[in-house]
Amino acid sequence: MNNRLLITAPLALALAAGPAAAQQAEPQTPPRVTRPSPRPAFAEVTRRNLQRIGATVDEGKSTADMVVSVYVDDKGAKTTVVIINDRGKNLLGFYIYNFGNLKRAAKREDVYKYLLSANDAITIGSFFVDGDEDIGYKYLVNGWQSLSQSSFESVYLTMIAVTRDRRPEIREIIAASGKDESASEAKKTSEEKPPEL
Repeated sequence: MNNRLLITAPLALALAAGPAAAQQAEPQTPPRVTRPSPRPAFAEVTRRNLQRIGATVDEGKSTADMVVSVYVDDKGAKTTVVIINDRGKNLLGFYIYNFGNLKRAAKREDVYKYLLSANDAITIGSFFVDGDEDIGYKYLVNGWQSLSQSSFESVYLTMIAVTRDRRPEIREIIAASGKDESASEAKKTSEEKPPEL
């Protein structure tokens, strides 16, 4: 009887350890890693945002990192807003041109004074004069991914309102010198120009 017990005990231990050893020997599958869905591209997100506000996109002038949009207000006035994704600086820039050019303005000081005064009065963005002496209006945001639809809409429509209010005054100051370019020439050269960040 003792011999039976001695044989049965090791056999029972071997049988009990067998399934456990078999379970450990099975290869374990690594946990399933779920990858986040890819973020939509800058141009795609910007086009959707513009569509929601009622602006159109000029596909012929737009690129992967620059979207040229046109907004027509209730009175039929058109404003071109260029939106640029500067990947190197991680900046999103909103630009509006077609205010005029200082090359032929005799009273440049008056224009600069007005622009400085306007910059103090407006809520977002700033007027500037670029290397070609074109007057522009810009607003820069840190990274386009952080800009919500409502923030995008607020920036875009505020810039449209500022442009609508300030463009005639700026053109009037430039024209006061009597040497400003004609409105059609200014529009042609200023609107076509790609903005710089």
